[in-house]
Amino acid sequence: MPTMEVLNDRFARSFRGSLFNYLRVNADIISLSAQIQKYGEYIGKIALPSYFVMVSLTPLRGSMLFIMDPYLCYAVIEAFFGGNGRLEPKLEGRDFSVIEQRVFNKIIDHAVEDFTSAWEPIIKLRPKVLRSDVKSQFVSIASSTEGVVGSVFEIEMERWSGKLYTCIPYNTVEPLREQLVSGVAADQSEMDPSWKQMLHMDIQNAMVDVSVILASQDIPLSRARTLQKGDVLSFDRVQDARVYVEDILIGEGRYGAFKNQYAVKLVSYRTPSEEDVLQSIRLKKEGINNE
Repeated sequence: MPTMEVLNDRFARSFRGSLFNYLRVNADIISLSAQIQKYGEYIGKIALPSYFVMVSLTPLRGSMLFIMDPYLCYAVIEAFFGGNGRLEPKLEGRDFSVIEQRVFNKIIDHAVEDFTSAWEPIIKLRPKVLRSDVKSQFVSIASSTEGVVGSVFEIEMERWSGKLYTCIPYNTVEPLREQLVSGVAADQSEMDPSWKQMLHMDIQNAMVDVSVILASQDIPLSRARTLQKGDVLSFDRVQDARVYVEDILIGEGRYGAFKNQYAVKLVSYRTPSEEDVLQSIRLKKEGINNE
């Protein structure tokens, strides 16, 4: 389900910010998988004691589960109460206190909100937390043989790490199957405005490589093949350096220092053409740089 992977990535980015705002710790969240499997098999792989929360997905039929595995539960408690993370967690046979469960519920509230926001381009959900428990049989959302869409998120918070699981009955999302399978490869004129905005935001947040070439020269291949440690290459002194973004020349600049760091001040700028971009893509595919 290509679109499911996109939705999970969006959820992970949003939930990362929510965890920081609530726990005041930086978290790295990676979407590990999104697979269709039997409910019994999916639940059977989750370590205990975990924290299970059932959430309705109006207007869709049925409910989903958010599941914090024991390591994530421990990580959240340690982060919330300022633990140092030096002691190995003792999880087997452990019960969660009322206060700890309140903290977990707050985490899940943020997760539900971010999940709803991530899915908005597909459907406007009106979720509601129904109940929670440490035993999966009391929050069952499907029979053991029914198919579910199960996703796993690896969460690392400084000295702690754990997993968050989401589980949705396949019958619940079946009305959205075409959108979840087709991905975002629809014709631009038919694309939902929300998708356009989402893609625009993702593109704007993409990281690009910026490089500065102070000098360059051509030398015979025979000399290049005999270069070794200690050899000195001399270059003509240049006033301006060439500035590249993703191997595309965007202008020239004066190099120097700023706030104890090397810096370049642009003195000229050129807008890359479409051909520049296509050429850069072709070269990257071939493993060649413009330099």
